[in-house]
Amino acid sequence: MGRKCDLSPRKKAEVKALVIAKTFTNREISRRLKDASVNASERTVRRKLKELDFKACRPARKPKLTAAMKAKRLKWAKQWQDKDVDFWRSVCFSDESTFEILQNKAQYVRRRHGEKFHPDCVVPTVKYPTKVMIWSAISGKGTGRLYVVKGIMRQDQYKEVLENRLIPQLREWFPNGEPFTFMQDGAPCHTARSVKAFLAEKNIPLLDWPGNSPDMNPIENVWELMKREVAKDVITNKTQLLEKIIYVWNHHPQMQETVQSCIDSMPRRIKALIAAKGGSTKY
Repeated sequence: MGRKCDLSPRKKAEVKALVIAKTFTNREISRRLKDASVNASERTVRRKLKELDFKACRPARKPKLTAAMKAKRLKWAKQWQDKDVDFWRSVCFSDESTFEILQNKAQYVRRRHGEKFHPDCVVPTVKYPTKVMIWSAISGKGTGRLYVVKGIMRQDQYKEVLENRLIPQLREWFPNGEPFTFMQDGAPCHTARSVKAFLAEKNIPLLDWPGNSPDMNPIENVWELMKREVAKDVITNKTQLLEKIIYVWNHHPQMQETVQSCIDSMPRRIKALIAAKGGSTKY
């Protein structure tokens, strides 16, 4: 029989922490267990983690949230938790997103010794990839007008977007005084005094919005759908990129269904945000 390990309370706590830790490699866990007088090889660690249904995955990327940010998000969620799907369908959700010509994203190549720098084994990179920023909006009525941002979106250009893209779309979506609410995030160009004055002058009601909350904006999921579709084609220049963006936005067979589904998920998003106490959600 092997030597029985008599772990001190501190060592037991350390072992428990290792089980909970998400970022340690198998080698690191094995080494730390040995430091705690527990003999476990990397192979044993790998097998035990598999038995416990742990598997290696890429970490989800979410905005870093401070305690104050979480508190504001939670307060916002509680403020709007009683709104039903019909209300959220009358909200015009807006946002900007950047699309770029993607380079070859191959993670692995098959090569023999001495072929590391063979042209077929090298992924070329560019210092400044071609990219475009797009603004648009969605509501329960569908997808809105696209706008290609010129350079950096500042308040004057944003007012042009509101005047020439948003307002005509709102008139089309919500005619004859039909109620609606406009959602925009807290980007500087959105919250500038001149922009607030413009929206007030045009009688456009704003939805209060918490900072660092892309998971609450359903248009973010629509952008993700678009980026997946755009990435499927071999695109070599800005014109092709814009043509693909416009085509997917206006003609993708799942676009309208995706928009509706994402907007209808708002009550669930808010419920998830409350359950997370203002922290990150799955959305």
